Amino acid sequence: MEYLFPSKCKFVDTYSIDRSRKNCATMFTEGMRPHVTKEDINLPSGYQGKLAFVLHNVLTEEECNRFIQETERIGYIPALVNVGGGREKMMTDVRSSKRCIVDSVPYVQELWERIKEFIPSVFKEHRVLGLNERLRFLRYDAGDYFRPHFDGSYKRDNGERSYITFQLYLNEGFEGGATTFIGVQHDLVPVIPKTGSVLIFQHDICHEGSELTAGRKYTVRTDIMSSAERVDSVNTSSSCEL
Repeated sequence: MEYLFPSKCKFVDTYSIDRSRKNCATMFTEGMRPHVTKEDINLPSGYQGKLAFVLHNVLTEEECNRFIQETERIGYIPALVNVGGGREKMMTDVRSSKRCIVDSVPYVQELWERIKEFIPSVFKEHRVLGLNERLRFLRYDAGDYFRPHFDGSYKRDNGERSYITFQLYLNEGFEGGATTFIGVQHDLVPVIPKTGSVLIFQHDICHEGSELTAGRKYTVRTDIMSSAERVDSVNTSSSCEL
């Protein structure tokens, strides 16, 4: 495929409201949570030192399968691109996939409990608050993709906004479909999806959802939210300014 490198990358905000979204039954296994481990990412040129890592074993395979089954029951629709002014547009030259949007505070609270120890308490001088309750479940089939872009920030009316992406992988066993970071020197760093793993990275890193060549891929996209106000006194041991 032909890559669009960072100078040509588009800022894309995947936030939207699907009229058909519904809440679903609890998906988490009761009892002991899985043991989460962290793997750092060596980012491509122009992005070294920025926030990016993978958390493995955030969800069990059984939990991932429950989410897949429940969102399939709700149903997936074509994923659009936010073009500003509250408008969305089908742009298959940029994005080809399906989505199912679920708003759930309990879901994101449980996910946050599993990952929060790995997330800086302050980022870009703003207090980190937790996960956005809007979960965008994405389904990719063979031939689907998301061309190079930067993730847009999710902004609330009270001034809270996101700076960091949360990308959860629900399955593996397909071909292609990596999340690929794209450097300013055209070097590529792919992240291969693993069931139950979460990719964490700040919005301002150019990346793509590489084309799926076989099988079906399921992911969940949301955001890590930060306070509207800047933090006056930053504890450097738990803060991040990139």
